[in-house]
Amino acid sequence: MTEKGRAAKNKFLVAAVALTTCLGLMACAPQQAPEAGESDGGEAAAAGPAWSIDMDCSVCHDAQHASMQDGALLAGVHLEQTDVSCVSCHADEAALSGVHEGKSADSPKPTKLKKTTVSTESCMNETCHAVSDEEFEALTAGVTELTDANGTMVNPHTVMGLTEGHADIQCVSCHTVHDQGATAAETCVTCHHAGVYECNTCH
Repeated sequence: MTEKGRAAKNKFLVAAVALTTCLGLMACAPQQAPEAGESDGGEAAAAGPAWSIDMDCSVCHDAQHASMQDGALLAGVHLEQTDVSCVSCHADEAALSGVHEGKSADSPKPTKLKKTTVSTESCMNETCHAVSDEEFEALTAGVTELTDANGTMVNPHTVMGLTEGHADIQCVSCHTVHDQGATAAETCVTCHHAGVYECNTCH
């Protein structure tokens, strides 16, 4: 090999070593964190944008959205009778923000509300059911659905808040909106498991 050929070969080897060293250093260099609003292509990107009260709920809650088109369900009845949206009833923004934190359209959807609720105040107001407790009780005075195994009949609207044990009963405890859920009697049996409404009869 000529002197000129050896020199060219040495230059090539030096360049190859330098390139390999540079690439190795770049791979080991600390990676800069993405700026706010940028995606790192990983879990943060999967979570999507932070939840807000004015988002389109149907993107994730498609079954509940579909129920609003079903006239056999209370969700559909409410939509037919008045201009409601999801947040007309699901109005607790702080609680909703908490349960949606880190969630995306691909996250598992709960079948039942566990960390949020639709309050009685969301139902009983001037815009919706502007009826007093006494008027509701009068409307359901003859309802026989809540009759226990001993023949004792209870007016469902006298029960709400009747005792400390009934304090957490809300309208949606008996009136399911998005599906054909539990009836009022089935809700009562979750506590009155002996089928008797009188207290202190089964313990």
